[in-house]
Amino acid sequence: MIMTTNKEDKLCHEIHVDLPALAAGQLDAGARAAIERHLSFCPGCQFEWRQHELVWRCLGWSGDVEPPSDLRTRVLEAIQEHETKHGK
Repeated sequence: MIMTTNKEDKLCHEIHVDLPALAAGQLDAGARAAIERHLSFCPGCQFEWRQHELVWRCLGWSGDVEPPSDLRTRVLEAIQEHETKHGK
């Protein structure tokens, strides 16, 4: 069993929050370097990163998808139904 400190847990949480932005190429060089340093020694975050990489790779393979023409209407109707059942 690996013991971590609260400081390490907080850092890992922050890394996990930033992984989608890293995968999307939305981080500046400094933030990217800090995450990559952390990934070099943290197996838990390495695992999370591999999952994000896989998802982004799959999204790249999927190509552009045209949403159904009635999607907006269906989403708005679902929101209205939810608000009616559960209140605003």
